[in-house]
Amino acid sequence: MAKEQTMLWGGGLIALLIIAFLALYGYRSNKHTKHMKSVNAKLQQAYNQLEETTKAKERIESELRIAREIQRRMLPHVFPRRRDVDIYAMMTPAKEVGGDLYAYALIDDMLYFCVGDVSGKGVPAALFMAEVTRMFRTLVDGHLTPDVIASRLNHALAEDNEQGMFVTMFIGLINLKSGHMAFCNAGHNPPLLDGEYMKMESNAPIGLWPELDYEGEEVPDMHGKTLFVYTDGINEAENAHKEQFGEERLKALLQKDHGTARATSEAIHQAVVGGAEPSDDLTKMCIIMN
Repeated sequence: MAKEQTMLWGGGLIALLIIAFLALYGYRSNKHTKHMKSVNAKLQQAYNQLEETTKAKERIESELRIAREIQRRMLPHVFPRRRDVDIYAMMTPAKEVGGDLYAYALIDDMLYFCVGDVSGKGVPAALFMAEVTRMFRTLVDGHLTPDVIASRLNHALAEDNEQGMFVTMFIGLINLKSGHMAFCNAGHNPPLLDGEYMKMESNAPIGLWPELDYEGEEVPDMHGKTLFVYTDGINEAENAHKEQFGEERLKALLQKDHGTARATSEAIHQAVVGGAEPSDDLTKMCIIMN
């Protein structure tokens, strides 16, 4: 009898242990299931956010590509073919859109041109660049001198300029018959004339102080001379060793005869870039007077 009771108690204990184990297993299984559901929900949420972010990024990239194409079309890519002057310019933005600009207008025998560099980078600089380019073309139609163009640009751009943006510019006007060049340098890098840096008056960048009047200068005769205007992305470009291209290297290259204005611009570009991606916008304009 005692043996049977012992076996009964033992069986009951085993049954209780099995029930307890099953209950604990069920509890843990249920808890694990809830945890997995929570993890899956969080993963789904993260995936949805990633998908939305990816779509937003693709949309922004698409819009920037469109903006880059619009900006590219704003810059002239066709240049006059004349016996008395050879002109070529090019701009390579460091980002999708850039803040550098160049423009020219040929009115009879008067050649207006400019090269500029807007402060900052990206979309804000590109928008400011577009405004400067549009205003320059409008002022050129008024047959104004470079110093007056700079003064009027400055007055217009400095008004309500809460962001404090500005543009450095070199503005020139060449009489293709006489060879006379009037110019105004507004805080821009000095161009090179026949491989030598031009010495000129220092004017402030355009867009900071509306009351300024800019001073113009002149070169009596440009016949037989080569003018090279550029932005600081050229001389400040760095190689893999963080060494800047520098003004002396640029000067040495421009003391060589590269032939045409286009060949000169492309030779400088290849020397500066050397197969690497530029860290700043690269803009150059070459004018050769015959």
